[in-house]
Amino acid sequence: MYQAQYWVELQNLRAHVLYLELYQIRSESMERCISIILAVASSGSIAGWIIWKEYAFAWGLFIALSQVISVVYRYLPFKARIQPLSTAAVELSILADEAERGWFDVAQGTLTEREINDARFSIRKKKSTIMAAAFKGMVLPENAGVMKKAESQMHLYFSTHYPESPDERQESTAAP
Repeated sequence: MYQAQYWVELQNLRAHVLYLELYQIRSESMERCISIILAVASSGSIAGWIIWKEYAFAWGLFIALSQVISVVYRYLPFKARIQPLSTAAVELSILADEAERGWFDVAQGTLTEREINDARFSIRKKKSTIMAAAFKGMVLPENAGVMKKAESQMHLYFSTHYPESPDERQESTAAP
């Protein structure tokens, strides 16, 4: 039972690392897109006005929208999350590697159930400490699409590195 719990904790930790990495990529892409829009609008506003006189209204609307975006941009939370995402993802990745190294002793049965349980809760505590230090009270909302992709990548990771996972061993021994 405690081996299975450790295995689930290990999978959750790896999925969390992947989620943070994917969320960071998404946030950086959003920031890059907004920055490109603002750069095109500011540098091309005068030239565009002269070149596209017949589309003056559309170009004026684009410039006005870019001004609104540039004001609102400062208050959008995704930009403030990029650095904490990066920090937490790196530190959690190191923790995930340590926990995965610990899996050997858990899987080999060299640890008692108490030691396995203590190791599992130690991982949880370290994870909470890392997240609290990186985000300092900032909340990271859950994105279902990013979470689904992270879980998919996590399953791929474990099926690649552990072709016969504890889940599969249980299923094969339970089969008639």
